[in-house]
Amino acid sequence: MTVIPRIRAYAPRNWGNIERVQPMLATPADQLPAGPGWSYEFKWDGVRALVEVTAGRSTIRARSGNDITAAYPELAGLGTDLDDALLDGEIVAFEDGRPNFGRLQTRMHVRSTTKAAQLVAVAPVTFIAFDVLRLYGVDLTARPLRERRDTLNRLAEGRASLIVSPSFDDGPATEEAARAHGLEGVVAKRSDSAYRAGRRTPDWVKVKFIRRGEFVVIGWEADAGSPGELSSLVLGFYEDGALQLAGKVGSGLTRPVALDLRRRLRPGPNPLVERMPVTSGRALTWVVPEIVVEVGYTEWGADGRLRHPVFAGVRTDKDAQEVGRDA
Repeated sequence: MTVIPRIRAYAPRNWGNIERVQPMLATPADQLPAGPGWSYEFKWDGVRALVEVTAGRSTIRARSGNDITAAYPELAGLGTDLDDALLDGEIVAFEDGRPNFGRLQTRMHVRSTTKAAQLVAVAPVTFIAFDVLRLYGVDLTARPLRERRDTLNRLAEGRASLIVSPSFDDGPATEEAARAHGLEGVVAKRSDSAYRAGRRTPDWVKVKFIRRGEFVVIGWEADAGSPGELSSLVLGFYEDGALQLAGKVGSGLTRPVALDLRRRLRPGPNPLVERMPVTSGRALTWVVPEIVVEVGYTEWGADGRLRHPVFAGVRTDKDAQEVGRDA
């Protein structure tokens, strides 16, 4: 087991700026890989985040690179006694012991420090770390995952604020436990894998039990009699650089969310290559494809559209250009 030296006077190189780092991504699959050399973790239903600690001060950035530190003041103490670290993990809101993405939604768009402080009492969040990319100026990304996990576990010892996602070597047992506790899924990782920042590789594989994906909003619909009131969203995803139609979603959209989206969506030209049939009695407005939403669904239909879609929330941590068909 390699011991990471504690270097007080460090000079971070390319990894010194968190804005240049993008998280490593997992490849979607229908079943977990088996065999030696794999470790398994629960898939937390939260927001992916990188936490950089410099001289005891934490900066939190979403997968998009946006600084979201102000939204989560309760995470400010993650590294008060650390000189330097860069952690990868997930921000999760729990309710009755289970992750609740809907509850997390109340926190994701907050930028006012006053509002964020008020929300800490009603919808607190936890940062669950599952990787360490830099420690005391040492870039760990080329080292195997097993070494990085050993380092992360040692780092968490005696630090109650740093929670580490558990890792297991039994895939079927991990899946059974995740299903029993109503978790979103399981992520399998090769124990010898390096950290490939910004890349989706087969070294990390994710299996979702609850089908949910991210989609780009490309338009919105309203009843013809009330053309200004948003009642459903038109969804798309990128394939070979072009936007493809995924269907529509109206179920799960509350009036406050619909009003907020109506305000934020900017009208634009039809972004689709294909022609979408017009629904009788509905008014359609195309928009600039820049807002990403998360939607639950039962399956993809034979027509290439989502079946039984239910709106779950807006994803401010995702870039629209990165959204592809995830299942």
